[in-house]
Amino acid sequence: MSGRFTAGVFIVVVSVVAVALVWTGVRDYESFTPPVATAVDRADCLAPDITAALVAPEARDSSIALRPEGSGYPPPDFSPVAVVRCERGEASDGGLTIAAVRLEGDIDAVDDAFREQSRRFPPNVQADCAYRFASPAGLWLVDEAGAAIRPTWPTAPCGLQEQPFAALNRLHEIRREQHLVDGVSAEDAGVCPDSIGQPFATTTEADMNRMTEHEDTHARPLTETALTTPISDVGRLRVCRYSTELSLPESRIRLSRQQSTDLMEAVSTAPPAGPCDLIAQRIASIDVLRPDASGGTRIAVELDGCQRVNLLGQRQLPPAVIALLLR
Repeated sequence: MSGRFTAGVFIVVVSVVAVALVWTGVRDYESFTPPVATAVDRADCLAPDITAALVAPEARDSSIALRPEGSGYPPPDFSPVAVVRCERGEASDGGLTIAAVRLEGDIDAVDDAFREQSRRFPPNVQADCAYRFASPAGLWLVDEAGAAIRPTWPTAPCGLQEQPFAALNRLHEIRREQHLVDGVSAEDAGVCPDSIGQPFATTTEADMNRMTEHEDTHARPLTETALTTPISDVGRLRVCRYSTELSLPESRIRLSRQQSTDLMEAVSTAPPAGPCDLIAQRIASIDVLRPDASGGTRIAVELDGCQRVNLLGQRQLPPAVIALLLR
């Protein structure tokens, strides 16, 4: 894998419409500083919470993942010289590994980015941002003596600040240490949610015209940013397939890294879908995650019917993509 940083942060908007409702007319916010992070002797990618998150990234409890124990604002006397990122990997025999990836470069820019003040809505603003959050499973700042902290990502109302992602993205990989997870295959697709509801509806020409006319410019940038929607830096994706008649999971697979990249490139460049009067009988649900278990929109794909995907509105997928998801 190249040295390009691939660890984003939180999972993207579940409902674009819901986010638009929050942002419309809401401009005030307040700044705050998270509690100071606790320094430890070394960066540890095998810490129990990190291991659990990387072994089953789609099953993480988002409320717990937001603030791992000991994480926080960088201490004033802490001077990092490197970053360690923890991520899923694969051994030559197909076993799952956890990798500790050391990144170096302009660490001062990274340190400055994580020292930005966080922002949130004031207490008198009632806002449901319709987000699911998932931080990197393990991201450490390391000083010259090897001591490490887990920084808290600075927030913005209903989202995250992008400065840390941009700074981390400019670092380069120095080395990688792989640790085998006993008894777990990199092919393991885990357990799918019991149901996903009905993410698609039939549409007419008039419906499509109204969507175009009322497209909300506040919501779109939240889903277009590389921070929240990995494409070329995506990890191995889990595909959960459902019967809409039974509203139950039918089967699940985990795509290869190349298949996952091909899928996201096809999805992100697919043209807008036209009117649809068919109801899909089978739907796939995919959490789009990086190897460090961060990032990733939850997208849905119609495996029959009109064969649409719900990313930045409803897009039309080619038959080859559907065939990949049905394999």
